[in-house]
Amino acid sequence: MKITLEIKDNKASAFLNFIKSLDFIQIKSEENLDEPSKAELLENVADGIREVKEYEAGNRTMKSAKAFLDEL
Repeated sequence: MKITLEIKDNKASAFLNFIKSLDFIQIKSEENLDEPSKAELLENVADGIREVKEYEAGNRTMKSAKAFLDEL
């Protein structure tokens, strides 16, 4: 039997660790659930800083906090 599950990102690692401990479960493929690398984190921070600088220079528009929260 095949079952497809959707699990919240913040719970996926714990869930995978649990099901890997069960001898009757076989995992055919895993998405990349590892923590981001230091390089990825630094790249994300650099992107954020670049976006702020573009906004301050008037080259980028940003959503208001209300618009952002309304999307959630």
